[in-house]
Amino acid sequence: MSKKDGGASAQAKQARADEATRQAGIRAGTDQINTTFDSQFNDGFFDKQRQNYLNFQLPQLDDQYGNAQRSLTYALARDGNLDSSTRGFQTGQLQKTYDTARTNVADQAQSYANTARSNVEQARGNLISTLNATGDATQAANSATSQAAILAQPAAYSPLADAFSASASAMTQQALLERNQAIGGAGGAYNTGLFGTAPSAIKTTR
Repeated sequence: MSKKDGGASAQAKQARADEATRQAGIRAGTDQINTTFDSQFNDGFFDKQRQNYLNFQLPQLDDQYGNAQRSLTYALARDGNLDSSTRGFQTGQLQKTYDTARTNVADQAQSYANTARSNVEQARGNLISTLNATGDATQAANSATSQAAILAQPAAYSPLADAFSASASAMTQQALLERNQAIGGAGGAYNTGLFGTAPSAIKTTR
């Protein structure tokens, strides 16, 4: 074997050894990444993300619902309709709004949990991609710890928008329409009884 052939063989042997070392580092780094992530980001973690959002938003929704109920009661009492069918109708409308808003909050809570899971898996994938390029298990382990700390931080939530503003606006418009109809004496197709029965709709007997 010539000196040149011997040198090439040694280089090839070293290259194989280097690649074997790199692959061992990738395996070790991948195990460290997975251990770090799997120990923190399990189903319980993502369930907590969903529950945290519910705990933040539902009390606000309940407060809004209570305020809307009190406003409705005040409006009905002011116009002498607390015991009328109007109360049942308007209360039913508020309940529908509340039920819809509660479903929306639950859907958003699940979306937060799903997004958290997606972010974790994206970070895991990025770390493994970097590890495959570098083969540096120590760097991978340190980066996994740093990323996990960031991903575990509590999410920041925005205050819940007023779920009953549209209902309140609709009730205000309805009340204004009925008040005008009652004053003008014109029977309205939209009369819910907030201001009694319009004069033209009252039947007189002789």
